[in-house]
Amino acid sequence: MKVFISSLFAVIIVFCSSIQSKELTADSGFATKSLSGCKSDLRYLNQVIGWQVKWPRQWQNVIASGPTAANDAMTNWSEVPTAIEQAIATLRLGLTTKQTAPRAVVLRVHQQVRDLSVALNLAQSKYTFDDIDDKIADNWNRLIRDEIAPSVLAFEQFLAKEYLPLANTKPGLSHLDDGEKCFFAAVKWWTTLNLTQEEIEAIGQKYLDDSANQLLATGQQGATLKSMLSGLRNQVKEKHTIAKELVLISEQAIARAQDNTLQAFTRETSKEIKVSEMPKYMQDSAPAGYYARANGETPARYIINPSRPNERRLMAEVIAFHEGVPGHHLWSTYPRENASTGYNSGILEGWALYSEYLADEMGLYSSTYDRQGMITKHLWAASRLIVEPGIHLRGWSREEAIDFMLDNTVMSRTEIAIEVDRYIAMPGQSLSYMLGADVILSERERAQHKLGSSFNLAAFHEVILAAGVRPLPQVIDDIQQWIEKVFKIKG
Repeated sequence: MKVFISSLFAVIIVFCSSIQSKELTADSGFATKSLSGCKSDLRYLNQVIGWQVKWPRQWQNVIASGPTAANDAMTNWSEVPTAIEQAIATLRLGLTTKQTAPRAVVLRVHQQVRDLSVALNLAQSKYTFDDIDDKIADNWNRLIRDEIAPSVLAFEQFLAKEYLPLANTKPGLSHLDDGEKCFFAAVKWWTTLNLTQEEIEAIGQKYLDDSANQLLATGQQGATLKSMLSGLRNQVKEKHTIAKELVLISEQAIARAQDNTLQAFTRETSKEIKVSEMPKYMQDSAPAGYYARANGETPARYIINPSRPNERRLMAEVIAFHEGVPGHHLWSTYPRENASTGYNSGILEGWALYSEYLADEMGLYSSTYDRQGMITKHLWAASRLIVEPGIHLRGWSREEAIDFMLDNTVMSRTEIAIEVDRYIAMPGQSLSYMLGADVILSERERAQHKLGSSFNLAAFHEVILAAGVRPLPQVIDDIQQWIEKVFKIKG
């Protein structure tokens, strides 16, 4: 069971991988915060950014940095056995209640832990140094072999023998006494918005309808959404794309965007961004691509996953715009002073998704096929606003959620199943993309209506970008103040 994570989700992965808590905890990582008030073991089991995903990447960084870094990290990572013992004890407490994590999530976490256990127990693990003659490297390798590997195996055995047989067969939060409250608290944590179920679903349906009409407009007369999605699925299978083509397509897309930045912005970023292939060891469990900020002399990078290139070709350009320019790279490197920093999924992912629409307005997509990739990506993003409330509030089964996305997106059943399990594991997170983009698009439409010919797109973008990361309601207030200021000048 390989893990596929959408490129849309990559920023949270990279952000979380860079965080090292003072006390090592084997839980759901950053996602635990969004569920802090919920009586669900989703706080401790997560297949997207849980400890079994985050720790191996951090170990790889230790190895890449050399023996000295390993020596510095030794004290922290010697806490792994204690952290895993505590995690097992915590999960045992919930076995007699209905707060056990959904079976779909447990299955994926178990597979990841089992794969990690196998990797750690190999004679020459990718988490150990090749040169074990060095005393520091030898100590690190002994820590991996004698303490970390047995602890990971113990967790795998606990999940397989004790936890999985009692895992919850219901996928959502609706069966919990505080399920509805828990869901809306998580939604607010991720999006910074207070929305009702009806409002969330209405926004989702609006963008589903809009995207369906856009897709139909690219097809032949008489085509239906079903026939077009089926046709695109067939094209995906028939494409003969190689990995280097994905890199070249992405490079060309970002270069076009950089050359045309001043069409839509008052300033342009001079910071370099490179497109590079992801290391092979990461490809099975990594997203289609992710953005990595500049680090020292290493420039910012859009790191692309070259595996399954046929499947990735349809959305290659739209993902490049999302991760690069005018998406995450432009946001990250935009010239600003005294701006708020940190992580807020609503504005960061909302901006990146908005940038996909903006790239279309700027004429950056190179073909009808690539525009269709953008539109089908928006069908995917919009469908989440129906699927998540369906799972967590309406009591949908996992199969009902999968069937809905099969009818409304171009993705394969395999990828949809993995996506649905992500929505089960992290209520509220996937909503932040489209809800954030909707705030920007709606406020832009309102500004254009009130200001008429005085509306300036670059100035509008400056209001959003200059102040940096902040809650979406603050973004709305900032835009409203700008509108009133321009309106008075106009008058």
